[in-house]
Amino acid sequence: MKKNVGGLDRFFRFGVGFVCLAVVFATDHPVWKVVFGIVAVAGIGTGIAGYCPISDLLKINTAGKKEE
Repeated sequence: MKKNVGGLDRFFRFGVGFVCLAVVFATDHPVWKVVFGIVAVAGIGTGIAGYCPISDLLKINTAGKKEE
């Protein structure tokens, strides 16, 4: 799996993921827990993996160098 998420983009994804995770624990509404939980998992997961399938689909590469 090639990496297409780099540097500042990863930092932003981690930040959004952890903020959404905090909202999951701070809210009592079950629908918001699910929505923010999904966003948190997606943000933290793509930050850790360095790969985002949506960015790949849209041909966006913030990793800097192209890996073939």
